[in-house]
Amino acid sequence: MEIVLRGIGVSPGIAIGPALPFGVRTLDIPRYLVENKEAEWARFEQAVTTVRGELTRLHEQTMQELGQYHADIFAAHLLLLDDITIHEEIKSRLDSEGLNVEFLLDELVGRYSNLLESVEDPRFRERARDLVDVSQRVLERLLNAEAQTLERLETPSVVVAHDLSPSETAKIDLVNALGIATDMSGPTSHTAILARAFEIPAVVGLKYVGAHVMPGDMVVLDGTHGQVIIRPEEKTLERFRAEKKREEARRQALLLADENLVSTTLDGHAVPTLANIELPVEIAHSLKTKAMGVGLYRTEYLFLNRGSLPTEEEQFHAYAEVAEAFNPSSVTLRTLDIGGDKFVAHVRSLPETNPQLGWRAIRFCLERPDIFKAQLRAMLRASTFGNVQIMFPLISGVDELRQAKAIFRDVCLDLDRRSIPFDRNVKVGSMIEVPSAVAMADMLAKESDFFSLGTNDLIQYSLAVDRGNERIAHMYEPAHPAILRMIRQTVLAAKAAKIPCAVCGEMAGDPLFTELLAGLGVDSLSMSTVAIPAVRAQIATCRMSVARRFAKRVLAMGSASDVRALLLERFRGRNEQA
Repeated sequence: MEIVLRGIGVSPGIAIGPALPFGVRTLDIPRYLVENKEAEWARFEQAVTTVRGELTRLHEQTMQELGQYHADIFAAHLLLLDDITIHEEIKSRLDSEGLNVEFLLDELVGRYSNLLESVEDPRFRERARDLVDVSQRVLERLLNAEAQTLERLETPSVVVAHDLSPSETAKIDLVNALGIATDMSGPTSHTAILARAFEIPAVVGLKYVGAHVMPGDMVVLDGTHGQVIIRPEEKTLERFRAEKKREEARRQALLLADENLVSTTLDGHAVPTLANIELPVEIAHSLKTKAMGVGLYRTEYLFLNRGSLPTEEEQFHAYAEVAEAFNPSSVTLRTLDIGGDKFVAHVRSLPETNPQLGWRAIRFCLERPDIFKAQLRAMLRASTFGNVQIMFPLISGVDELRQAKAIFRDVCLDLDRRSIPFDRNVKVGSMIEVPSAVAMADMLAKESDFFSLGTNDLIQYSLAVDRGNERIAHMYEPAHPAILRMIRQTVLAAKAAKIPCAVCGEMAGDPLFTELLAGLGVDSLSMSTVAIPAVRAQIATCRMSVARRFAKRVLAMGSASDVRALLLERFRGRNEQA
């Protein structure tokens, strides 16, 4: 019987193949008194040394393949491995109780991970998973147990698991791993980050996938729409096979194309497709997919997983690199969006009950002008290397925008006084991602050079749905009529002020919404580079005149399920003709 599960799509694409259930083996941890405490401690230290070597090699391998940002996941694991508090507690209990070290380690990690998992903040849950991952490695060495691995899969398979650790995902067989489906994790988890980097379709937060699937069951995984179908009926299988084939053909054709790089509709309207990037390593891939600029450059990676703030020079070189690579196309640099689900260890902040509604993004920057000004100086200096725009995240009203622009002007005056060159015509824009910004869009447009709709947060805040919460992930619905009306309201405000309005959230990279967004009047779409060919193909198959009429029809609908059904019908019909 066909079973359809909805989760969180974190890496786009369609995977079809047999299921390979994968679970961390429960080790049988003995408990006994040791005779030689010094020898027992030496055994623990030897296991730690072995694991340190494994993690160091994994760090170096990830650095070569994916760059510093992803490699820092394992730098953090190395820090956990050598955590002096853990070592001291195990040594103290070994000396006082004389118990074997694997029992002491397992008990300590269980206690710590349960404590971290009980905290609602996702950053602590991710730390708990890291701790379990590292301790599992040490326990396997102590017990001489063969480690489970996804490094070599016998046949092409869809990997199904309750959860995957960073080290398991990092070493996954890239040839035979067709897709990843997990019960746990969210869009910012290490599993999601690595799956996107490896371009493996992935859906997380499924909650019960492990309970429904058996080894060898046929599975269809749609990483774009966050859907997994177990034991699909033949007609379902045929539909997804055809869609996968069309997507691959369109993607390959567009990757090989050398001309007609402008994304245009059949009746000649340009809808540029730009890249969302956060790592220097993504620049080359974005250029390969013929991204027409960068609509969102996330700058947080420079601040995460390190012991000190990045210097102005570090930031300058990173921003200049991407500006120069895409010149003369525009590169939109988003100022720091720290907070919420992103945590910076070296910036002190009080615990927050709800970080997503707390001290983050532009709020953080306005209260830390020292950090904000250093970043703005680096961005302005980089503007001499290309066509740079600067965008402020989470703007909720005119006052915030004015405060941010005042600091921006102060930085410009400071650079002028010191005769440091920069482009004096750098455009400054607002991200529209909270309902209050939509309500005030007409006023914000008068003081912005451009808008960019951050639909991820806009959907989350408007529908009161935490998209990282597995229990309600299915309620995170981009097709909700309220969201579509907000997009249209923002677009109309931008047009009245004669400024461009882009979409840089995940909706922009979903081909299901391409025609609708164009019809709503969005000027450009910015997305993960892996989604660009498929979205560009959709633009090439629609007419703007028809898209506008279609958008009016959709805006008159009151049900999210009706809207999604119509979008799917429209999408399938258009692609069957293509």
